[in-house]
Amino acid sequence: MEVRAVNGGKEPRYLQIARDLAADIAARRWEIGERIPPEPELAASFQVSRETLRNALRELEARGLVSRRKGDGTRVERLTPTQRFDTSLGSLEELVQYGRDAVREVTASEEVTIGPELAEATGLPSGEVRARLTTVRRAPDGSAVSWSQVYLSPGDAAAIAGDLDESTRLISDLVRERTGRSTHRVVQRVRAIALPAEPAEVLGLPPGSPALEFVRHYYDATGDLFETTIGVHPGDTFSYRTTLVRSGSA
Repeated sequence: MEVRAVNGGKEPRYLQIARDLAADIAARRWEIGERIPPEPELAASFQVSRETLRNALRELEARGLVSRRKGDGTRVERLTPTQRFDTSLGSLEELVQYGRDAVREVTASEEVTIGPELAEATGLPSGEVRARLTTVRRAPDGSAVSWSQVYLSPGDAAAIAGDLDESTRLISDLVRERTGRSTHRVVQRVRAIALPAEPAEVLGLPPGSPALEFVRHYYDATGDLFETTIGVHPGDTFSYRTTLVRSGSA
């Protein structure tokens, strides 16, 4: 049995092991669908505890490289990690950074009349006409990380039409730059959904897959709702963090 050294340093040992195993997978030490050695053998090889080894395997599973099933062991699923999109949104500044992490592509632009069902989903008044932009955000490797539909007034949409493609900037920032209307407050709702057919096709996933839906309402200083965005992210490649601070804390 090969004994593999784990380098010292500040990086947790399980991450070092995960990196080494990921390199083995990329080098096709095991083919897709093949089981990697069992946990006791790998733990002995790396001279670590079973728990440390399990943490490394969980990391590989989170990257989409392996699958782990009781009674079936750990099997290779991919040779390279899936693209993950991780964000923390606790302020408007962090929302801007979120927009910078993936390039936007506008796939459709049309005017729609808000019906009762759409009014409930968007918070916009029923009967009003809005411009609807369908967009896809792509990671640096070109993979789609999110699908969105953005609702604006026709005037605001026309004002920013030339600024949209291949931009990482938030649409609300483009509206501010072109019209002077700035975001004063954003109200966000997050819920787990089954992936609808249209975003599923774009994201390359089966309809009904787990997904997160973000509905954001952008209000200006007068309290006017000037933008609503409904965004959909794959549940297994997107994580979302919030920080909660007790009121009155130092």
